[in-house]
Amino acid sequence: MKIWSLYQKTGYHNKLKLLFCLIISTVIMEVLTIPYLVTKILDVYIPEKNIKGLIIFVSLYILVFIIQGFMVLMHCDMRSILKRLIQRDLRKNIFTKLQYVKAKFYDENTTGKILQFLQDDSSKAGELFPITITEMFVMGLIRFSLYIVFLLFINVKVTLMILSLYIIGFFITLLVNKKTVEKIYKIRKINRDIYSFINEGIQSFFTIKTLGIIEERCRKLKMKLNEFTKSNISLEKIIAIYNNIFKLVISFSLVIIIYFGGLEVLEGVMSYATITLLMGYSSQLEFEFNWFVRHLTDFNEAVISYCKILQLLEREDEELLDDDEVLKEKIKKIEFRRVNFAYNEGERAIEDFSFKVTENQNIALIGRTGSGKTTITNLLNRLYDVQSGQVLFNNSDSQNYSIKSIRDKIGYVMQEVIILPNTIIDNIRYVNEDITVEKIEEIFKQLKLHNKILSLTDGYNTDIYNFPDLLSSRRKTVD
Repeated sequence: MKIWSLYQKTGYHNKLKLLFCLIISTVIMEVLTIPYLVTKILDVYIPEKNIKGLIIFVSLYILVFIIQGFMVLMHCDMRSILKRLIQRDLRKNIFTKLQYVKAKFYDENTTGKILQFLQDDSSKAGELFPITITEMFVMGLIRFSLYIVFLLFINVKVTLMILSLYIIGFFITLLVNKKTVEKIYKIRKINRDIYSFINEGIQSFFTIKTLGIIEERCRKLKMKLNEFTKSNISLEKIIAIYNNIFKLVISFSLVIIIYFGGLEVLEGVMSYATITLLMGYSSQLEFEFNWFVRHLTDFNEAVISYCKILQLLEREDEELLDDDEVLKEKIKKIEFRRVNFAYNEGERAIEDFSFKVTENQNIALIGRTGSGKTTITNLLNRLYDVQSGQVLFNNSDSQNYSIKSIRDKIGYVMQEVIILPNTIIDNIRYVNEDITVEKIEEIFKQLKLHNKILSLTDGYNTDIYNFPDLLSSRRKTVD
């Protein structure tokens, strides 16, 4: 229901309803109308040599066949378009959410998991309704149900016995499905680790080459890929074992038809033609049920992906919007008053920390790695909130102000500098698109870099990535 409610918010639910109606109409036409017309042509008009009736029904058959073909093209096109639109919107929603989640989310999730949200999960979830559910339920189950109705009209007793075999097969499917879901979760975890490992290798390219551990990294990746392959093979084995068990159970339907149908033929209740018809529809039942089961793994993966995406989208956001309590005045005093904070329960990052700094003061926080220097700047910008104590601006608690208004008043140079592979001007305009070239030049004059930049061939339009000596950091880039 949560997944369907998400579709309703996007507005795609009406298109999906139309798609379902179109597919149902196509299936009914395929299963009912065309066989009826063919039966009339072969059993009535050809034996009776009724040319007029034959021409009418052949024309109807051609017309229905053309209409059905057109409807199939329509719903295939609709399904493909809907899938792409939903995948696009899911990726957009995930990316937007990633910008607003609290910083703690990035403490709890690896890069691999985040990439999995954006790539694998959005792709599989986008197929859930337009592809997987339409093929499993709208196509497979409707056809299955129609064939059961046909069989009931032919022979109730034999049909009920055959149906009991499929009920047994359904419960076997439920048991196997539980194992399948467990395997899918395991495969997801391995795949997430592979994403993280590859991302780590890209980000640490220079370190890996410098340390001479390329072969070791390749060996570890090969191990992870082998584990991924083995898990997939294991999943396929479970599905193969199930298929063989299911075929064994369903094979008894032929025995039932031959035995009980044969008895009724001997008693004169059933004809040989009826037995042939029972066998034909029984084989169609097996095909449709197998069609349903073949998509079960896709269904599991899509639902798991959607649930993961929903969990992400339901996470609490930062309160970035301005409200009545906006930090309007210039910050002239900052104070940390007996602040305590921990990223993880039971592990203190800073404890009972206090300090003051006023306007025109310059201070340096010095300490070993992990002593809490970065944590203090994170608390100052309210990337995290203190667990006890206070952070004060101009003697007022920072909790009284909106996060956006605080960050508008604070300049923060990150520990890891991000340089876009673009021009100097584009890098400066990354945050403020309205800043003028004159203002940019004024900033660089104060930094004593203006003349150096003018000495470059393209001046301020120079691609900064190609001049690593211009700034002190180059390695952290964003594509």
